[in-house]
Amino acid sequence: MTLRVFIHSKSRRAEAVALLDSGATENFINIDYAKKLGMPIRRLTNKRKLFNVDGTPNKAGALKYYVNLTTKTGEKRTRLQYFLTDLGENQAILGYPWFASAQPKIDWAKGWIDYDQLPIILRTDNADKAIFTTRVQGRKAVIRRTKVDERVPPQY
Repeated sequence: MTLRVFIHSKSRRAEAVALLDSGATENFINIDYAKKLGMPIRRLTNKRKLFNVDGTPNKAGALKYYVNLTTKTGEKRTRLQYFLTDLGENQAILGYPWFASAQPKIDWAKGWIDYDQLPIILRTDNADKAIFTTRVQGRKAVIRRTKVDERVPPQY
């Protein structure tokens, strides 16, 4: 099952499609996508081997990097670790740690999640320091300096 999630970092806001995988032992984000969003990437002290469902080593190799994100599911906020690797066509995988913390109400037969547990927002620690600007005919036009949270509707 896939689900739309919102990702907030200091440099960007984005929507992504996340795969819900209760069999995944960790949460994952595509490493190229994390770089594109300017996430604060950290290096693991020790590499971790990554295996596919069938027990074979993953072609992307060992896990070397991660990000810590505040994960909001509905009104519940939890700080979770997301390992970075090549996920192919997927941008994110919400695995067992997310399931354990969010306790989502999912109807697998119908393919839906309880509306009270939406939206799902993955947020970096420095996302509240974002100042967004726009360009007008090659010149930089500064937008009124406000905290990002003041511009986001309260339900998010």
